[in-house]
Amino acid sequence: VGRIVDAAREDDSEVFVEEVQRKVRGVRRRRRLPGVAAAAALLVLGFTLFMLRPETAATVVRSEVVGGNVAWVQGETLRSGDRLNFGAGLVELEMAGRGRMILEGPVDLEFQGAMRAVLHRGRVLMRVSEAGHGYRLETAQGSVVDLGTEFGVAIDEETGKVETHVLDGEVNAVTAEGETILLKKDDALRFENGASVRIPADSGAFYSELPPRHSGRPNLVHWGMDVVDGGVVRAEVDGLDGRQFDLVLAAMDEGGPPRRVDGPFGAALEFDGKGSYAETDFRGIGGEQPRTVAFWVRVPEDFSQREGFGIVSWGRRATPTVRDGVWQISINPLEKDGPVGRLRVGTHGGIAVGTADLRDGAWHHVAVVLYAAANPDVGKHVLLYVDGELEPISRRTLGEVHTEVDNAKHGVWVGRNVTYLWDVPWHAHGGFFRGGVDELFIFDAALTHGEIRALKERNEGPR
Repeated sequence: VGRIVDAAREDDSEVFVEEVQRKVRGVRRRRRLPGVAAAAALLVLGFTLFMLRPETAATVVRSEVVGGNVAWVQGETLRSGDRLNFGAGLVELEMAGRGRMILEGPVDLEFQGAMRAVLHRGRVLMRVSEAGHGYRLETAQGSVVDLGTEFGVAIDEETGKVETHVLDGEVNAVTAEGETILLKKDDALRFENGASVRIPADSGAFYSELPPRHSGRPNLVHWGMDVVDGGVVRAEVDGLDGRQFDLVLAAMDEGGPPRRVDGPFGAALEFDGKGSYAETDFRGIGGEQPRTVAFWVRVPEDFSQREGFGIVSWGRRATPTVRDGVWQISINPLEKDGPVGRLRVGTHGGIAVGTADLRDGAWHHVAVVLYAAANPDVGKHVLLYVDGELEPISRRTLGEVHTEVDNAKHGVWVGRNVTYLWDVPWHAHGGFFRGGVDELFIFDAALTHGEIRALKERNEGPR
């Protein structure tokens, strides 16, 4: 009997233990269920957020001389809802496999999806790949829908006019009223006050590439404009076969030699606009070579339109048998070419004109940069700087750069129009510049924004 009782007690104990273990397992399962449910809910929420996240619109490939409050950096991904808003500068974007976009400031561009953006101001050049066909660029005046092409869109800040220029392929231009107009290569259209007007296409109206950066220390010639005895301005030469290229002061017609005045860095030269100029044996930078010309200039408030051409010029003027090969930096005097009183560079055919009015009697630092490119063009491969900052271009026209220096009859002129020759002295647009010039540098490379700012602030070239 005792053995039976003991066995019964052992069985009861095992049952009891199993029951307790079962209940404990049940409690644990009940306790785990809310955690599992929460984890599942978080997974669903994460998947939903992933699916609803903003689409990738573009990636910043490179920015050049961007001013203003810029909240993004090179290599950053831009998504739907992001907005680029900056002043002067150039930015290149890669559109997530759909092509490339070059923005010229001032720009305000808003991405509203992977295949849609709104341009509020500025200039945009788009090269669209096959994956980007159908990309829609909207403005307040109308839209442009890509059909496999390269095209540019520009908004005039003052008038609100919108221009579309097709450089290759086709686009559909859609007016604010919904009318669709097919534009093909070399077609251009202007949206204005709800109407559309066909205009001459201008392939030089947009930057087609960003400037490459130079390597090494560029060669240079520098004239400090501190006049020494005998009417000669000594040259500082670094490279360029080590020759001396002093500036010799001269005069013709009714003018007198340039006179000494105070400048931003010591002495400067004042040109009278009647016949004063200076000349050097240095022939300038020739051919298609990149170059930078930088100096301080003071333009009088009572500037005359016959006194703007020829601050710095060199090259051989065209003849009936020889194409034009000049390079000239001026203060724009011609209304037909753009706003008067702005910095201008020309090849006696193509031009680029800035936006800042320099007719204020104050000293301004200016620079003109031609950067390396296949078949460089003054309308597409020139950057202008005023007071150390990139200058928006108000007007540009195409003109191939091939500066003829080997057969030119003179070296670099300061203060004299390159088309004003001894054998044909009178010129309808004036022969001489009136104003002050100081610290003239000519480099055989395209200087960067930082180098130009250092030049302005410290009067030193790249080291």
